[in-house]
Amino acid sequence: MKEFFLSNNKVDCEQSVHLGSGVWWVGFQDETSGLHCNPYLIIDGDEAVVIDGGSRPDFPVVMMKILETGLNPANIIALIYDHYDPDLCGSIPNFEEMINKPDLKLISSGFSHTFIRHYGASSQFARIADLNFHFKFSSGRTLEFITTPYCHSRGSFVVYDTRSKILFSGDLFGTYDKDWSLFYSFPDGCGVQEPCLICAAKAANCRLKSYKDFHRITMPSSRALRYGLAKIKDTPYEMVASQHGSILDRRSALMLAEKLAQLDDIGIDNLMPEER
Repeated sequence: MKEFFLSNNKVDCEQSVHLGSGVWWVGFQDETSGLHCNPYLIIDGDEAVVIDGGSRPDFPVVMMKILETGLNPANIIALIYDHYDPDLCGSIPNFEEMINKPDLKLISSGFSHTFIRHYGASSQFARIADLNFHFKFSSGRTLEFITTPYCHSRGSFVVYDTRSKILFSGDLFGTYDKDWSLFYSFPDGCGVQEPCLICAAKAANCRLKSYKDFHRITMPSSRALRYGLAKIKDTPYEMVASQHGSILDRRSALMLAEKLAQLDDIGIDNLMPEER
């Protein structure tokens, strides 16, 4: 897995990127804002699903990358959204228009559906609880839905693809970082102490700080973050694909999870004086 990340750290992000087992990154690289959004496409035979499809402004780029894979949009059978923010859901009407099928499913939590309706969605709403927290392709390939409440929305969840062993983690494991690459593996020894001597020796910014800062801002509390991390701890993923930031190998994700779980200054416990 480490060799995979080392060999893919300079991929062309202007094109769709195959992660393996029919999973594609079809995201948008925003070099100015530092907030990178990562929609994903899973193709299984003549069926496909899109995870966290992205914002309305990003839709032309996302759809172009989907078409690059050779997929007919009419083969998309479901849109999955782990929460209701516009950077995920803003393009729902655009997807519905391109896919143009009455039985298209829009999968999320019941809580998130309450807000997703306000994007003008017309697809069949399917709650993850009503699906018994999993989705099956016709081939039997299974996506598991693991709830991570208040990470960062009450209805948040992650998606685990049992075939590719990729965990689509939503805002968990995300980061706000202009020093971005699609794939990232923390250097061995990174995070053992602060400031990080490993990164300092390489004259590089330690990206662990940007991951911590992102979670301090986007997660409501340390308790919620720890609970969400505990829910996915035993998932046998090999790769973590977040909605923001870089795709991480298992070793890096486990190290990062350990460091995030140690933070006490998350959300409400990290207010600036002017916010109190």
